[in-house]
Amino acid sequence: MPLYELGLGSEKIHVIIDIGSYHTKIGFAGEASPRHIIPSYNVKRNNEVVNICDPKLSKSELADELITFVHAIYFRYLLTNPKDRKVVICENFLQTELFRETLAEVLFKQFSVVGVMMTPALPLSLIPLGTPTGLVVNVGYHDTSVICVYEGMIILQSYLSVELGTHAHLMAVQRMISESGTVKVGSEMKKASELYGDLDLSVLEDIRARTCFCGERPVELKDPAFTQSGVNTAHRASDMSYPMSDGYHLLVSGKIRERSVEVLYDGDGEDNSIATLVLDSLLKCPIDCRVELAGRILVIGGGSMLAGFDHRLKQELTALLEHPRFSKLSAGKLKFYKPNYFRNTMSWTGGAIMGSVEHLHDRYVSRDFYNAKGSATLPNWSSLAPQPKDSYQSTGTPSRRSSTPLRDFMSSPLSSSTLPPISNLSLS
Repeated sequence: MPLYELGLGSEKIHVIIDIGSYHTKIGFAGEASPRHIIPSYNVKRNNEVVNICDPKLSKSELADELITFVHAIYFRYLLTNPKDRKVVICENFLQTELFRETLAEVLFKQFSVVGVMMTPALPLSLIPLGTPTGLVVNVGYHDTSVICVYEGMIILQSYLSVELGTHAHLMAVQRMISESGTVKVGSEMKKASELYGDLDLSVLEDIRARTCFCGERPVELKDPAFTQSGVNTAHRASDMSYPMSDGYHLLVSGKIRERSVEVLYDGDGEDNSIATLVLDSLLKCPIDCRVELAGRILVIGGGSMLAGFDHRLKQELTALLEHPRFSKLSAGKLKFYKPNYFRNTMSWTGGAIMGSVEHLHDRYVSRDFYNAKGSATLPNWSSLAPQPKDSYQSTGTPSRRSSTPLRDFMSSPLSSSTLPPISNLSLS
């Protein structure tokens, strides 16, 4: 146990859990980065992989998987007693009620945590920047989602998502390697598809991280319409040799390195891409908020950690603004934040900052209050109706709050001393 936790009467540092569809970030409040990033699935004895976010799981199956998963978080990774600490859950923006209620039941009934605060993950990424306003673009594993936050208030109608993310990029890399990838065997070149077939996801992820990047917008896309450029665009990158486990080297062509990412900008077949998602989200915001939001774009998520991602996205947005679909959008100058934190953990870092302040104690659902009232105590932050919350008052009566935890945090005078000033941030 750290020495700073041995003080008499001091509250134990809170646990922060950011559950994603592919990875989960875990750690303690007040820290700049999570202690561990673990897969969001359990591996059973028969090597069956079960994702805890699988919507097909029944309540009993989900409860069993969450018990195993949370037990590993506390006793294998964090090595701490769950009964001593409160928990901040950075949840998926549109998480199902079944998952939220089952997770709360597991935390309170099985692990007897002191208190739980559930808050949407995307708006939390603005907290490390010290700004209550921003357009957040989260490029996740399975999909990309966009949400606008203005003065700490979430603009619900601006939330949009499209099934384009890291997985789509990995499949594009696999497809291009199967079509044109070669392996040097002795003095001759053989097709990669003949030797390896479909590569493992872990190998594809490593190839993507080591070799791929976002190139300039193809010169043939002069027409700002939604052109399906695919893999036929020109490239400037050189070929690279990737070592395989059997000692051979896979030749990753410059086209794969630079143009496999085009799948994220070509769209999903319905004229929806990451770039169109951003502009559609702006169109759903009040007209007097659009200029400020367009000047405060924050791109997060592991899928956005490719070199040149922001620059390419800005090129796509600038070109699309000339399209008739967005010609009436007066967005002003597009600017992107350059955060000093890792993009794939921005939401977790925001949760760690929020969990380290004391004035949000009434945002937690306490163990006693949950045991007395059940799952009805869980707040639905997306609802405009007043929410029952445990205020830890001596009367024991719940207070009613209708704003979000982010709004409460940003409106507090403590936030000005906790967060870095906006003038220190870099916009491009």
